[in-house]
Amino acid sequence: MSRWIFWLCLLGLALAQPQWTTYCNARFGFCLQRPAFMTPEPPPQNGDGQAFRRGAARLVVSGALDAYVFTLEEQFQQAQQNLRVSYKVLKPTYYAVSGLRGNRVVYEYKRLENGVFYTLYLEYPTAEKNTYDPLIKPMLDSFRIRR
Repeated sequence: MSRWIFWLCLLGLALAQPQWTTYCNARFGFCLQRPAFMTPEPPPQNGDGQAFRRGAARLVVSGALDAYVFTLEEQFQQAQQNLRVSYKVLKPTYYAVSGLRGNRVVYEYKRLENGVFYTLYLEYPTAEKNTYDPLIKPMLDSFRIRR
């Protein structure tokens, strides 16, 4: 009997851990791990990134050549508009902003490297905070630029 309980506990732990899959962007040469349970939306024709969705939650990862149009600080200020900010950090090569927009949690990470803005944007209902909050750090830790 205790053996069955042991195996059920192991199975429960395995099921509780999110499954990951790799997304790579050929145009901007970056890869990251993203939650496998989020479904890809049709990609844009210009190949700058990909959006993924699960219910009301949405993840967008992309690259953009806007570095010659906007500064990182301008992007940082824009990310805070219409947001009740709970966390923000601005460094020379990246920023992160998180907060509430109505009943939704918004997290945006933007990194500037070699004239390219790399963005990870995640938005989800506050009721799903326990599901999505723990996913942010592993996604950021897995982010790699291959250029």
